Amino acid sequence: MDVSQPGESEKMNALVQLAGTVAHELNNIFTAVAGNLSLLDQQFEGDQSVTYRDILRAAQRGIDLTSKLQAFAGRQRLDRRKIDLNGVILRTLSKLRHTLSGVTVNIALAEEEFIVYADEQKLSDTIVELIKNARAAMPDAGGILTVKTKRHQRCNPHPHVHLSVADNGIGMTPDVIARATEPLFTTGPHGIKTGWGLSNCAGFVRQSGGVMTLASEVGRGTTVEISLPLENI
Repeated sequence: MDVSQPGESEKMNALVQLAGTVAHELNNIFTAVAGNLSLLDQQFEGDQSVTYRDILRAAQRGIDLTSKLQAFAGRQRLDRRKIDLNGVILRTLSKLRHTLSGVTVNIALAEEEFIVYADEQKLSDTIVELIKNARAAMPDAGGILTVKTKRHQRCNPHPHVHLSVADNGIGMTPDVIARATEPLFTTGPHGIKTGWGLSNCAGFVRQSGGVMTLASEVGRGTTVEISLPLENI
C-alpha cells in the first residue's frame, strides 16, 4: 500500500486524532482565559468595559468550538449508564411534536427492550439532530419520517441494536454523502447551519462503541442508521 496516498478511513482517522489533540490544547487555553476574566470581574465588581465583555464572549465561543471538536474526535465527557433506547426515542419524539407538524411520523420500534450503555442526554441530542435534519430535507407537504429500531445478531463481538431515521425528502448526491460528517461542512445557508451537527453525532456514536452510516438518493430521501452494542440487563 502506498502510504503517501492513504485511503478515506485512514484520512478520517488522522483528522479525528488531529481534531482531538488541537481541541484539548485550545480548550486549556480558552478555559484559562475565561477563568482569569471571571476573577477580574469579581475584583472590579462587575464594572466591565466593552473590551472586557468582547474578550469574555470570544473566550466562551472558543470553549464552545473546542467542545464541538472534542465531540467530533470522540473525546467529550460522557455520563454513560445503562439506558433503554426505545424509551429515550419516545421521550425525544414527544418533545419534537411541534417541530414535526405537517409530517407523517412512522414509529416502528421493536417490542423488546434494548439496553445500551450511553450518555442519555447526548443520545437524545443525537436523535434530535437526525430528526431535525430529516425535517429540513422535507420542505414540502407529504413528508414521511420513519424511526425504527431492530436487533442485529451478527455484529461482533456481540449483538447490536440498529436505530434508523429515514425521510422521503430531497436526498443527497454521492459527493455530499461523502462529506456529510466532516466538521464545518454544510449545505445550508451560511450563518444558519454550522456544519457541526452530523460530525458531532458521528463522534458521539464512535465514542459509544457504535457506528453511524448514511444512505441517500437524490429525490428519494435519506436514511441514517446508528448501530450500538447491546448491554446485558
